[in-house]
Amino acid sequence: MLLTNKISNAPGTDPALDQQQLYCIGLDHIRRLSRRLWTDHNIHDPGITILELLCYALTDLGYRARFPIEDLLASSTDNAATMAAQFFTPRQILPNRPLTVRDYRKLLIDLPGVKNAWIQPAALSYYADTIKSVLLPADPHLPCSHEVAIHGLYRVLLEFMDEVTTQDERDKVVTAAHALLHANRNLCEDFVAIDQVENQDYSLCAELELMPDANQEMVAAQMRFAVERYLAPPVYNNTLEEMLARVHDDGSSYTVAEIFEGPLLVNGFISDADLDQAELRTEIRLSDIISIIMNISGVLAVRDIVVNQLHQDGTPIAPPNKWYLTVPTGKQPRLSADHGRLVFYKRNVPVTADLARVQATLTSLEEAERAKLETPNAEDLPIPLGRFRNAASYYSFQHHFPALYGLSDQGLPATADAERHAQALQLKAYLLFFDQVMANYLAQLANVRALFTRESGPSQSYFAQTVDSFRDADRIYPEYITAENLAALLENGDQALARRNRFLDHLLARCAEDFHHYVGIMRSSFGMSAAGAAATKCAFLDDYPRIGAERSLAYNYTLQSPDALWNTANISGLERRLARLLGIANFTRRNLSEVSYDSYTEIDSTPGDEYRWRIKHPVTSKILLSSSAHYVTQDEAHVEMELAIERAQLPEGFERKITVDGKHYFNIIGTGGNVIARRIEYFTSGAAMEDAIETLMTVLREYYSGEGMYVIENILLRPQLKGDPFMPICVDHACTDCAEADPYSYRLHFILPAYAGRFRNMDFRHFVEETIRQETPSHILPKVCWIDTADMARLESAYRDWVSLQAGAVTANRTSKLQALIDALYSVKNVYPPQPLRDCGCSADTPPFILGLNSLGSQSPSPDH
Repeated sequence: MLLTNKISNAPGTDPALDQQQLYCIGLDHIRRLSRRLWTDHNIHDPGITILELLCYALTDLGYRARFPIEDLLASSTDNAATMAAQFFTPRQILPNRPLTVRDYRKLLIDLPGVKNAWIQPAALSYYADTIKSVLLPADPHLPCSHEVAIHGLYRVLLEFMDEVTTQDERDKVVTAAHALLHANRNLCEDFVAIDQVENQDYSLCAELELMPDANQEMVAAQMRFAVERYLAPPVYNNTLEEMLARVHDDGSSYTVAEIFEGPLLVNGFISDADLDQAELRTEIRLSDIISIIMNISGVLAVRDIVVNQLHQDGTPIAPPNKWYLTVPTGKQPRLSADHGRLVFYKRNVPVTADLARVQATLTSLEEAERAKLETPNAEDLPIPLGRFRNAASYYSFQHHFPALYGLSDQGLPATADAERHAQALQLKAYLLFFDQVMANYLAQLANVRALFTRESGPSQSYFAQTVDSFRDADRIYPEYITAENLAALLENGDQALARRNRFLDHLLARCAEDFHHYVGIMRSSFGMSAAGAAATKCAFLDDYPRIGAERSLAYNYTLQSPDALWNTANISGLERRLARLLGIANFTRRNLSEVSYDSYTEIDSTPGDEYRWRIKHPVTSKILLSSSAHYVTQDEAHVEMELAIERAQLPEGFERKITVDGKHYFNIIGTGGNVIARRIEYFTSGAAMEDAIETLMTVLREYYSGEGMYVIENILLRPQLKGDPFMPICVDHACTDCAEADPYSYRLHFILPAYAGRFRNMDFRHFVEETIRQETPSHILPKVCWIDTADMARLESAYRDWVSLQAGAVTANRTSKLQALIDALYSVKNVYPPQPLRDCGCSADTPPFILGLNSLGSQSPSPDH
């Protein structure tokens, strides 16, 4: 038997795995560094012995460093759960919500009862009156009017499976398709109709010569089945194995990323090539049909063949050219079951096919195809599970020294004197330096999983271990030396957090994400710590499969339950992604005009009929802030509590203090420096106090900041019923660039509270605007509005009414509610911090007045007047 795989007897080329190469390299260093002091490099020299044994030990380090990465990441307990927490599978991370026409077709074809589907633009036009600057539903035929085509609307054509025959069954499929489409709707797009594709019947008449042993019933069934699939090609689902075995036209294989690209399907995978071949046919070539028939087993020749288009009554329409037939636009050609004729011959003798057997065979072929099309198959590639190798295990190389050194467990002979014992112990201590370096290296290797985890937790990035596998280790190590203490010598907390953030930046970069700008603005303007930055990055990475897949997803406006309308997470994927990128903890659609202070706050009375307040942590119920005084009325206490919550979200709202015994504490101060709230807690270090401050700011921003946004799609505000109002347009005859006759197509309104939390900081506001523009799909025009509480209350009320109206949960006063929202959208004003005009002699440090970024305040008097 010929062995194709064998162990090579050639020396290895990697020095890390070759003791002799390492020894030669080390000896060369010795000769260069100490050639004047040490010339005896023979094997009897103890230094050479140490070098030889160290090189041998280093080969073990080199060997372990080459463990497969799945082995280094493996856990000794629940390995599968450990790897699942570390990595996403291809099915979790690679698919995305449908974005292209292909994606939507795949999603619909995957639906039970749907054989094929097509997405077509839906035509909708309004007419702009350029004199009155209004839109009209119909053409007024005036010189000053022109057509405005609205984009982003689509109609869907469905081809049902053969077993879907009744109207009730079709209605159920259409209802399911409607729900599926709106659960996966793109931003600034909408589906206006779902229709069944109209069939165009054709008849097939043919005379065929069969082989003597051919089964005419089988040939007839296969012929009909194959010709029908030519006229109306189905889209087959593939298994993962089939997709991996397929190749492109250029011979290249499908990659895993290509296979899992697109929407997540239930019934396997659909290739783009198969999907493109299943478009609505526009022509029928008789030569193609003849080729299909000749490929059927048992067919010897085609004597004659005719394909005719049929009228609705079944009468044939003679084609101008029998070899080339055109299919009416938008129709699906089908082979008529009631018209047509097949004649078979065997050795020039006519033979008859039993129609019942033909139908039975055809039914079996269709059932096999149906099983291929609609068999659930949610395959995934498993995460490789490595073998736990205990890479941190280290056995001191001192055991490999010759016995005369007295380093092994046997120790020195009984005749050795105290000086000899001291010398051996001294050598052990010297060799521990090398032991410690190699042991720490292996400890670092064993904790690779902790370095690249996306889970928030300890930020240790350097690891160490004590070496206790040699005799007298307890005499050499001081009592206070532990693995934790050794690791603390390698890095402090700040260094560990800095390295942790760099590892997280690497993981983010692998997802093409960048948090540098966010962390920079948060640190400079709000004092975010490295721990806070790491926690934000971990939360983003943990939610990344959804954030990445749904970045263009719109909210589902068809859901009518109260929890899907307001105080809901039924928001667009863009809003969710922006919230993660901007650190907005509460991204639900909710009231933004006022903050509810009822959660986790208490106001109670004191024995003297006065009031005080407290704010508690939502999880631990620990008191985070307390009032600094007692108040005469409950209302006064509530007002002061609101002010304290507002000030505690800003860096300048904190007063840091130190007691006489060196303990740290902080207060919340008002704009005048007066203390308005206290944290009744003392901290042993400034770092611990800063952590508590950041935790407090994070909790308050999550529950009491009012940070949030409304994302309103203009396309959903289009008139859909008679009498619905139009959005205003801007038609400036003197300006061709600023004219906007189409307010609906690919337009978004971003409404944000200018008064909430970090949004009051102009640097952060600029960062928010930049992030919105970068993250909004490039074909969509965003309009960002920062509004005050009065405008927010008015718009919020109109928006809430419209959300219920759009979902169909309410129908009353449609026109007035839609008009109220349009009026609110176009009447709210951007709020900017006031800045007065100053003369040219003012200080260079004086903030300038910038058009578009400041509102005009009172003019400051000149210091000379």
